[in-house]
Amino acid sequence: MTSFAFITGSSKGIGKDLANLLLSKDFVVHGFSRSNSLKHYNFHHHKTDLANINKINSISFPKIDNVKEIYLINNAGEIGNITKIGNKLSSNIIEEVNINITAPILLSNLFIKTYKSIQSRLTIINISSGAALRPIHSWGTYCISKSGIDMLTKIINEEHPNIRALSIYPGVVNTEMQEKIRNTSDEEFPLKQKFIDYFNNNELSDCKTVAEKIFYIMSNLSQFEQNHISLRDF
Repeated sequence: MTSFAFITGSSKGIGKDLANLLLSKDFVVHGFSRSNSLKHYNFHHHKTDLANINKINSISFPKIDNVKEIYLINNAGEIGNITKIGNKLSSNIIEEVNINITAPILLSNLFIKTYKSIQSRLTIINISSGAALRPIHSWGTYCISKSGIDMLTKIINEEHPNIRALSIYPGVVNTEMQEKIRNTSDEEFPLKQKFIDYFNNNELSDCKTVAEKIFYIMSNLSQFEQNHISLRDF
């Protein structure tokens, strides 16, 4: 039977590598992003901007019957303007919150509403961050929204025992976000050197490896009793 996956942020980084991996495993994949370079007969791109609340609300999920499993993977994330609360533009805060937590809440709500009555296995995977667990200087909006992602995972598991929700912590990954962090001024981000050292010491995970670990979890859900999983653990 066919497996379906809906992935936000499918145009680059973890989202793109995960989409490619799932396509190689005969998944039907729907990607949501501003742009797209993936070409595959089982890939369906939905051009959207998750920073825009009206664009999020215009998203719909297709009717699906008689499939093995359906995944929603809330992968899109934005660290935004790296600066202290009190220095940020209100417009930047709104965009960052929309991408990082408003979109996942709205899409999870729509996903559950659309598919809760069918017999397929439903799983929601939220890509979280270690930033959800502690405050990081100048990452305020990102920390706040990622902690919200973890609570979304808990709420879904509390309210819908037949749907599995997971928060996955990828670790420090070689993405455009890391490059942005390294290029931030020392004044704005006092921990900058730590992230430069990660890069210089080849301590960043690559997106392909992260995608493979996420797929392993998807393929072996029964082995994972916990719903908050750090990829550094395996």
